[in-house]
Amino acid sequence: DVSPARQRTSGVMRLTKLVLTLLLLGLAGQAACQEDDYGEDDFGGGGGYGEEEEEEDPPPAPAGDGAARELSSVADLEAFMDDNDASVVGAFLEKEMPDPAAVMPEDWDEDEDGTWEAPVVTNPELAAFNSIASSLYNYRFAFSAAPDVLAKLKSKTGGLYLYRSPKFLSAEHGDKPRERFPSTKLSESAVRNWLNSKAQPLVGLYSSSTKERYSGATLVVFFNLDFAKNAKGVSYVLKRARKAAAKLKGKLAVAVASSTDLSYELGDYGLPTDKPNTILMGISAGGQYYAPADGAAAFSGDTMSEFARAFLAGELTPYEKPEPEARPI
Repeated sequence: DVSPARQRTSGVMRLTKLVLTLLLLGLAGQAACQEDDYGEDDFGGGGGYGEEEEEEDPPPAPAGDGAARELSSVADLEAFMDDNDASVVGAFLEKEMPDPAAVMPEDWDEDEDGTWEAPVVTNPELAAFNSIASSLYNYRFAFSAAPDVLAKLKSKTGGLYLYRSPKFLSAEHGDKPRERFPSTKLSESAVRNWLNSKAQPLVGLYSSSTKERYSGATLVVFFNLDFAKNAKGVSYVLKRARKAAAKLKGKLAVAVASSTDLSYELGDYGLPTDKPNTILMGISAGGQYYAPADGAAAFSGDTMSEFARAFLAGELTPYEKPEPEARPI
């Protein structure tokens, strides 16, 4: 006979085996569900997060990122040029052409090999243009070989054109809407120097991508620079800035900036960063920053002219940021 103790031990073992078997079956079922949820999808269906949404085509690369966009129509051209910044447009008679450097092999036999033709390559001038555009990423580049676009540009032989921003252009103060690069040969250094000297109008946009074009002392007016929501305010500032800039030409450059977009720079001048609707002024010169002696004075043509006069007369002291307080150890 089996003793009661042995019977109890045997019962516990059977129960333990039963529990382990049930656990293993449960894990196997869970794994099968997971395979159903996540398996098979290499773009062929399945997937455990519901139905796959179709991916939309990515939007075209934004201008100013080092990529030159192609303009296929006059509408494309007009949309490209309607911007706060200057537009650089390359006009080419053709995008591709027979390789001008290709040479027919010496052993080419027209009877056996047919008429020799040079391989088709990207127009070397367009290739040079694209290389320059990828390097000068702080400018907006586009190109076209479309006949109607070239006709709109009035370009019969092709070329490189700079169009100043129509939003800041002032023909009254001598701003020309466009310039043509003076050579048919494009080099990065020559194009960079040309753009830096020509891109900005009398009073242009001062931003993270344009401020390097202002190499000398520059008076910057910071305010709510929103052509859509603050049209009258923008017009008011530009009129007074242009009037002052015309008298300061050759002595002090004048530009306007969005106090919101460049709020991080206001502290360099000692200007308040919590007044986005206030018109503020500062002068940047040689790594030093100046604010009006009477920083609280309301903006006007007169206060702007006085600020410029005081700077040119050497009456202003550059602002020095206070040293940050040391944290207690």
